[in-house]
Amino acid sequence: MLVAAAVCPCLPSLTFATDVSAPAAPERLRAACAEAVAAVLAEDPEIVAVVGPGTRSFLHEEGALRLGHGRAAKAPTSRLPVALSVGAWLLQQAGWTGPVRAYELNDARNWPTNGEDGVHLAGWADRVGLLVMGNGPTRAGADGARRPDPRVEEIDAGIGAALASGDVDGFFPTMDEDLARELKVSGRSPWQLLDGADWDLTTHRLLYAETVDSVSCFVATWSP
Repeated sequence: MLVAAAVCPCLPSLTFATDVSAPAAPERLRAACAEAVAAVLAEDPEIVAVVGPGTRSFLHEEGALRLGHGRAAKAPTSRLPVALSVGAWLLQQAGWTGPVRAYELNDARNWPTNGEDGVHLAGWADRVGLLVMGNGPTRAGADGARRPDPRVEEIDAGIGAALASGDVDGFFPTMDEDLARELKVSGRSPWQLLDGADWDLTTHRLLYAETVDSVSCFVATWSP
């Protein structure tokens, strides 16, 4: 059963970058992610599943996210997708030492498949915690320049409202796959999986919704 879920963006800049020339994520974003992960761990899960976008749909072997702990620990350097590596880093910063499973999702999957996977994932143990990694749309064009796009504003509003309400209106299952791909919304499949996994969570909090490095970033918690 799913006992709690955290939603975080998968920006590499969330980790403590070893390259001093790389800008770090805003401290407010880091603090919101830490709060969201702590809320999941506070529910005493038996296992934490980290779900995030990648190039394939693949459940990585157990132990793939077993890393060192503490603020001095480096971000993962394995072959895991960036999203799962950032999720692992957030867990290690929170001090989680229990079992972790990493599930990589590609963006070509449809709602029924993602929803069914969510139901299956929630049955991995009696108490499952979920860390959902994914970004909202990008506001940068092909040349890197930030450009206004009314579709970005609309989808941002929908994502924020869905995370704040537990998606009572079914925004995630009906999110247009082609539009999400065009706007580089990497969170579509992970958020759909969250929808499928959640049956009993009643408290939904949107902790952060801002643009960082031309990417829409959302942090939320779903809990009992």
